[in-house]
Amino acid sequence: MLKEINEPHRTLCGERIPFENIHAVSVSLPHLSDVIGYEEKRTETLSRLKSGYPRFVAHSYIARILDYNRETRKIDSPQFIVSSRKAADRIVQKFSIQKCQIIEDEGIVTLVIPNRKDLEKEILSFIQHTGCLASSRKAEDFLLKKGILQEIYREKVEKENPIEKIRSTLSSFYPDSDPEIFLSVSGMNGVYTAFEAFDRIQRKKGKSIWIRLGWLYVDNIRILEKYTEDSYVIHNATDLEDLEKFLKQNADKVAGIITECPTNPLLLVPDYTKLKSIVDLYRIPLIADVSVAGSAVVNVLPYADAIVESLTKFACGNGDLMMGSLTLNKNSHWYREILPICKELVEEPYRRDCERLAFEIKDYETRVLKISANVKKLAVFFSEQPGIRNVFWTGSTESFENFSKIARIPEIQCGVLSIELSIPLETFYDRLTLLKGPSFGTEFTLNMLYVYLAHYELVTNEEGKKFLKENGLDPNLIRISVGMEDPDLLIREYKKALEV
Repeated sequence: MLKEINEPHRTLCGERIPFENIHAVSVSLPHLSDVIGYEEKRTETLSRLKSGYPRFVAHSYIARILDYNRETRKIDSPQFIVSSRKAADRIVQKFSIQKCQIIEDEGIVTLVIPNRKDLEKEILSFIQHTGCLASSRKAEDFLLKKGILQEIYREKVEKENPIEKIRSTLSSFYPDSDPEIFLSVSGMNGVYTAFEAFDRIQRKKGKSIWIRLGWLYVDNIRILEKYTEDSYVIHNATDLEDLEKFLKQNADKVAGIITECPTNPLLLVPDYTKLKSIVDLYRIPLIADVSVAGSAVVNVLPYADAIVESLTKFACGNGDLMMGSLTLNKNSHWYREILPICKELVEEPYRRDCERLAFEIKDYETRVLKISANVKKLAVFFSEQPGIRNVFWTGSTESFENFSKIARIPEIQCGVLSIELSIPLETFYDRLTLLKGPSFGTEFTLNMLYVYLAHYELVTNEEGKKFLKENGLDPNLIRISVGMEDPDLLIREYKKALEV
């Protein structure tokens, strides 16, 4: 492990994470200047990127298909590679595109639109927020069939009944519930599917307000900002008094609630027993995104109508595929209504991605148990360091009691924690020799400047910084996805970075 940490390519901007894996979903951003260059789209930074999180950075295989279309089909207007014909048709309908072309070739669907910058920007955002992308493995197979690639990337897979094996593993975490589980091309596609299904039903009843319970991940926020008529924000997920107060006045207009369990990146958890009593009283659907912990760690199905998880994270553990799940509670008041809508809307994953995940998911529970043990040791270490102002984790005094109620295994902790620095950010971040880049849930420790990468527009002005601090988010916050390495080795590396 020590050899891996000191490998020189860990300090190179733009390297794939995992290294040498063409399907990597993260990218090395080892210096603060790299993070800023990435956010400001500086040429000197972007030109070095070998990968990136696929909803934000087009995979190199997708880029090669776009080039192929330009060269062989002479396409010179905006084009988008999407997950299916269904996704392309939905985009055409949603944005009322009059003149467009949908090309289907060897499983790849390309939407070509008129040369309009405003429309191009809206469609790119929609694809990002709703996660309806073609996977890198689907693109790889296309390039192989066209003779552009000579072979596919070699990896361990489970070819026999992969979809059934993934569903079976996920179902095993709910032994008494027999939930309905859909697999989706990404976690965000699961979120959007659940949101759109409930929204359709509730709009017919004149209910259009969506509640954001907690500071949510940026794309969960954008879905509610862009695709609802109105939303109400409760930044502190534990503030159920605010929720009750709002519902007493407005329950007849509320379409649903979206929350995360725990929240990203402050790891806050509401009292789900109380939350359940509130939503039941007012008959309001609750969507819970459990990606930050994972379904092997928490069970909120008794309290939620729909659970979403990014399987790219802990279920995969290797950061080398995009996939999500949407789990429906069969005891939900809305189950029969939303089931057919979810079937209609969800974008199903590519088989080769399922074959890879079916192999990786076998170690899901073992992985999170080992990571949990490391989290506990790191949290104790960080809490004793003078260079760290706050440590946010599910074992903290703010979260421990509520998290314990929903933890599947006694004493297990979420594999993500966040630290707020009191020393200069650049000094710590640039000195740290562990991996630094977007995403989480990997077997290797991954550090991320969360506020910079998720809310850069707020970090760069005083009003934005003030807003962040009012909601407990300091720009100097580092989100750490803890891995399975020797914890003493990790502590040694963090200690070096914290030296002043």
